[in-house]
Amino acid sequence: MKHILKLIILGISLIVLNSCYYRPFITYTLNKRDFKHFSKREKIAGNNANPQRDYHINKYDWNVKVFPEKRKISGKMIIYFTPNSEQNTFLFDLQNKMKINSFTCSVKNLKIKRNRDLMYLVFENNVPKNTRISLVINYEGKPANVFGQGPIIWKFDKHKRPWISTSTEGIGPQFIMPCNALLNAEADSCNINITIPKDLIAVANGKLKKVINNNNSTKTYNYSITNPINIYNISFNIGHFKKIIKPYKDINGVEREIECQVLDYNYDIANKFYDQVPIIMHEFEKMFGEFPWWNDGCKFIESNFTAMEHQSGIAMGNDYATYGDAYNITLVHELAHEWWGNNITGKDYCDIWIHEGFATYAEALFSEKLSGKKLYEKHIAHDIKSIKNTIPLYKKCDVLYNSWTNSADQDIYKKGSLLVHSLRMVVNNDSLFFNSLHTIQKDFKQQNVSTKEIINKFNKLLENDYSELFDWYLNRTEPPILQVVIDKEKGELHYKWKEEILFFKHGKITLQNHENLITLMPTLNYQTYRVKDVQINNFLIEKSIYYKVKVLKRKTI
Repeated sequence: MKHILKLIILGISLIVLNSCYYRPFITYTLNKRDFKHFSKREKIAGNNANPQRDYHINKYDWNVKVFPEKRKISGKMIIYFTPNSEQNTFLFDLQNKMKINSFTCSVKNLKIKRNRDLMYLVFENNVPKNTRISLVINYEGKPANVFGQGPIIWKFDKHKRPWISTSTEGIGPQFIMPCNALLNAEADSCNINITIPKDLIAVANGKLKKVINNNNSTKTYNYSITNPINIYNISFNIGHFKKIIKPYKDINGVEREIECQVLDYNYDIANKFYDQVPIIMHEFEKMFGEFPWWNDGCKFIESNFTAMEHQSGIAMGNDYATYGDAYNITLVHELAHEWWGNNITGKDYCDIWIHEGFATYAEALFSEKLSGKKLYEKHIAHDIKSIKNTIPLYKKCDVLYNSWTNSADQDIYKKGSLLVHSLRMVVNNDSLFFNSLHTIQKDFKQQNVSTKEIINKFNKLLENDYSELFDWYLNRTEPPILQVVIDKEKGELHYKWKEEILFFKHGKITLQNHENLITLMPTLNYQTYRVKDVQINNFLIEKSIYYKVKVLKRKTI
């Protein structure tokens, strides 16, 4: 009994000691309504306008040595950056469990001051604007783990061999590397150099330049990324991989190779599974334009978690499910992110709906292009069922979020998709709509864009002002409400909008009654339609904007 009591006391003590570390994740997980309260540190860390973040990152040169048996890393990060204004203090990020062993800098008289996960570079004198600075940080540590989740996922394959994946979106890239963790601070290029035991293989973003056999039973894999890359996409994977190459002729007629790195014992099933990639790629290139990263390659890497859109090195789980003749929808989603999320990246984490909403809608578009309108409508109808409608898609900007655990916040996927679907329905001109998607990818290529910029661009390309539509779905928790009263005795359906919807003032909705489709034109006043056996699921929401049907017992004003 005393032993158990000691363990309980120890557990409580560890939680208290690490309360500042765990608090953001606990707060995010438990919050089911909105995000209104942030600590001073979260506001400092996430503020894009913080003058101490006023610099441009030219390059990350990340050298990381991985120790699978100890679940530990040691690293040397070289950050090349250029101040946009004259100042003496610059803010970067590094999780406080990572120990800095030493550092050097091309500009003299530097001190590094740490405040938990905030890392301040403080120079004795102001550094002139446009001075190119190189900072070398040697560090080490065991990457933290929050409730079983972490930036490095340490597992074993079915042969009991090390199998290691990384995923930092949500928990934060600063948990494994010194960096600027803001979305708006993309590096122009990046090198990733991974040193591991010789019997393993390392795969990362970009193209493999060389493999160095060291003298101490290790190898170093050097990868180069020549394009701008958002910080949570920088990743590595370690395991017993075997390469598969899928030939592909791109939209411009150029012969390309799509690389798949899979665990050796999954080679045969993976080889068949990845036959679908050229087909998906072809449809997306037609819809969104040329694949953005051919000069860095296109890779799919078998990971020990579900999936992640790591630019030019997409992580994919190993279930290899296709469900008959259907395409793997996770694969479709992650590839769509190469355009929506990677080519076009939000300026702030409040803009993440752009990544997830458009990538999820791309799933429906792919279904439509391959199998027709009915499958598209089935996909949209399925999306509607999982929406929570408790947290707005567009959250507070300029704060640091720690996420991935809050189910109520997952509306950025399905509801974000239904926002784009609703826009298409209101525009009612597919040629104009699809041209806008293609043009946005071209005009915003390799840029960070805000929600406001995306809305303004759509308004210009679609030749109308759809700001109210975006405002409704982004900032309100509920979609438009169709109020319905059913009088079974008289066989009458009474219906009206709960409140005025200017962007859909003269829009139609569809009711399916037995074999017939009935068109309704709701207004702010009750209208009546004589119909038998009306049920709530007879309203075909996927044929219209996204709205909810609320059945009332009697008419209300």
